[in-house]
Amino acid sequence: MSYFFPVILALSLHLGLLGSFLWSPLSELDQSRPLPPRHINAQMYDLKELTTAIQKQKINANDVELVEEKQQPPKNVEPVQQPLKKAEPKKLETKPVEDLKEPLQSARELEKQKKMAQRALEKQKLLNELDKKKSAALKQREIDAQRKRLAKDQAEQQALLKQQQRKKKQQQKKIAKEKVEKQAAVDKKRKVESLAKKKEQDDKRKAQELAQVKNVQKQIAQQAEFAAEQVAIELASGVVGYINRILSSNLRIPSSARNGIKALVRVKLLQSGRVVAVQLVESSGNSAFDRAAEQAVWRSESFPRVSEIAKASPAYFNRELRTFVITFKPEELRW
Repeated sequence: MSYFFPVILALSLHLGLLGSFLWSPLSELDQSRPLPPRHINAQMYDLKELTTAIQKQKINANDVELVEEKQQPPKNVEPVQQPLKKAEPKKLETKPVEDLKEPLQSARELEKQKKMAQRALEKQKLLNELDKKKSAALKQREIDAQRKRLAKDQAEQQALLKQQQRKKKQQQKKIAKEKVEKQAAVDKKRKVESLAKKKEQDDKRKAQELAQVKNVQKQIAQQAEFAAEQVAIELASGVVGYINRILSSNLRIPSSARNGIKALVRVKLLQSGRVVAVQLVESSGNSAFDRAAEQAVWRSESFPRVSEIAKASPAYFNRELRTFVITFKPEELRW
């Protein structure tokens, strides 16, 4: 804060007071001078020449003592200026006093000097009060500035403390959240592992049960297959002669055929006993006899007894009767 304007204001006040102090004695001097009464013959004297050295000495001594007493600083207030020193009276030559107005004029001079001393004392008091107020204002400004700094420091500390507390809470929340997430991940992992382990155990148990069922089914199937094959074997005990008889009845031996020749033909059947394929595997050398052998198979069309064997044991049918090769000779048929 700048002290320029307060200093200018104080100087202006002091100059105004000083001017008023200087102007008042002159005005009072003019007003205190008595007017001569009317119709009185009086002679004018110069007061300076009429004042004797002794009266001047007494007046100066009294005035100095009065000024010193009034210029004593009040308690607990340091004076700004040094007290006036007593002036040593000068020894002057005395002059006779011939005028009766001298005591009155001396009293007036004394009164003026007292007023001047009083004004000087008041001026000094005013200066002291101004200095005191200025010091108090400076001190108050320093106190206010110190309070502001202290308040600012406290506010900054409070803000810093709140920021630290907020960061601490955020860190605690983050740690708690991470802990919860970690625990949730652990629980989830345990649950997944438990479910996986349980599923593995269930799969293993089901596999074992399925294996046991398959084993039993296999055993049952094997037993059933064995029983069916036994039945099929019993049923197929005369199937070769049965097929030979049917094919022989359907064979038309051409005239060009001679004994000693043979033709091998592959026959493929369905489970119903129907012929689905005929293939000449080995020729007899006589094309007419080869065609007669193939025609004998196609004329037979199906073998009903074979269907019974297939129903009893499909495995036996697939292995023994689905495809077979038969030998055709003019004199006989052979497998």
